[in-house]
Amino acid sequence: MPSPSLLIIALKCDYEAVPRIDPAIRLPLLLAILMVIGFVVAHAWENRAQAPREYSNECSICHHGGHGQASEIAPIFGRVGRIAMTPEGHRYITHVLLYGLNGPILANGEPYNNSMPSFGRLPDSEIARILTFVAAQEMPTGAPAFKAADIAEARAHPLSPHDVLLERQQLDQQSPLP
Repeated sequence: MPSPSLLIIALKCDYEAVPRIDPAIRLPLLLAILMVIGFVVAHAWENRAQAPREYSNECSICHHGGHGQASEIAPIFGRVGRIAMTPEGHRYITHVLLYGLNGPILANGEPYNNSMPSFGRLPDSEIARILTFVAAQEMPTGAPAFKAADIAEARAHPLSPHDVLLERQQLDQQSPLP
């Protein structure tokens, strides 16, 4: 075992080998680094809150905070995530937002008859964020995620709102939708 005096010598730094920062640029450099860190944190914080805000702006008024309105507007919280658990359901939910839905449906055993407008005017990334947010509501773990690439792929094959209704009816026959 080395003697303590050898350890002390080994721990001493060679300060000449360590690059030194000119004192005149230390403060501006520190401020620039802090600004970059602040920007990154603020951007992450803004993106975290972006999906609920987009949902609120685009969907909440008709869907009444996600819980729907009896006989007219189907609830979406607690249903979209369960429907989107299969690839076919995932595609169907994407089609609903992109192309709309027109005609009577059953949701949670209740009849609804109204028109869902198309939100195809929104960018793929925004639609993906909204659908991921809605799917995660009342589904604490394992909620399906939507990606902008999913939306772009669905956008490449346009449908009418009636086609989306027929897609729903076919899915409902295979396995009843919530």
